[in-house]
Amino acid sequence: MATAIELKNVSKTYKGEEDAAVRNLSLKIEKGKIVTLLGPSGCGKTTTLRLIAGFERPEEGEIYIGEKPMARENVWISPEKRRIGMVFQDYALFPHLNVEENIGFGYRDSDREKRVFEVLEMVNLIGFEKKKIHHLSGGQQQRVALARALAKKPEVVLLDEPFSNLDTHLKQKMRNEVKRILKKANATGVFVSHDQKDALAISDEIIVMNNGVVQQKGSPKRIYQFPNNPFVAKFVGESNLIEGIVEKDKRWIRTGIGRVPCNQYHIITEGERVLLSVRPNGFTLTENSELRGVVVGYSYVGENLEVRIQLFDDEREKKTPLLVYLHPNEIVQEGDELGFTISANFVSVVKEC
Repeated sequence: MATAIELKNVSKTYKGEEDAAVRNLSLKIEKGKIVTLLGPSGCGKTTTLRLIAGFERPEEGEIYIGEKPMARENVWISPEKRRIGMVFQDYALFPHLNVEENIGFGYRDSDREKRVFEVLEMVNLIGFEKKKIHHLSGGQQQRVALARALAKKPEVVLLDEPFSNLDTHLKQKMRNEVKRILKKANATGVFVSHDQKDALAISDEIIVMNNGVVQQKGSPKRIYQFPNNPFVAKFVGESNLIEGIVEKDKRWIRTGIGRVPCNQYHIITEGERVLLSVRPNGFTLTENSELRGVVVGYSYVGENLEVRIQLFDDEREKKTPLLVYLHPNEIVQEGDELGFTISANFVSVVKEC
């Protein structure tokens, strides 16, 4: 598949800062994919977006859009010439213009009226052409901003924390709506987000960043089920971190709480000491199991029951309580002793000890 965006060894340090915002960053984004740059504040994700857009200039490295150089030695293409559509966090709509005028702003081709109608239809806003921005809901304003970004048929659409100003219900709805619109337009979308749920719900691929570098890149399922280091395990969802030793057949890890299955046998060796990430979703209650513990706390949160289970090692010494997600219909009380199994599909080796 063709490459929509490529960064090669890109670095950026802001004036007055000792540490680089982005360090030696290399990544490829395929055409037509929806990708999220995910990470905490200060991780470099917004700087990466601004470098792609041309709002910032790298000190080192090369940036390509549609395989054409945008930034490299002796080459600099300004933002307005990069064929990029931008959706800002606050949408940056013009309050004195109506919906149609906002979408068509800056569009000077002869087919302006036809193109505005096409994107209005794409975002399901036919009939709203003459409405002023302050008469629209937050979700409708977001669709206007997206329509404006798509109007010029850009190579790439960049979206900076597009859901941060929406309430929970509207956010869930707009994730699906924005994804539908981008796919219908066959557009390459790059999101910036610190919200793991946004990233998991909307992305074809997630790029997890921290301290200006990529920590892991992969599908939402891959990132969630098989984080490759402790930072990703803890930042993307909840995770239990457990130390253990690889057994002979490499399909089991011997830990202080019992044997834990692992299907990453291709990256480990017999006798190796490893740190495992075990997702809370990977537990199933089982009566006859060597993995047993006592409930020390629980919370009902609607979609599941979040249970803290105090486990014991072979000498009945207490271990750090595990976080376990159970079906919301399960009934547990503090003090209950539970047995359970762990699915290897939610176990990942995150570190050599």
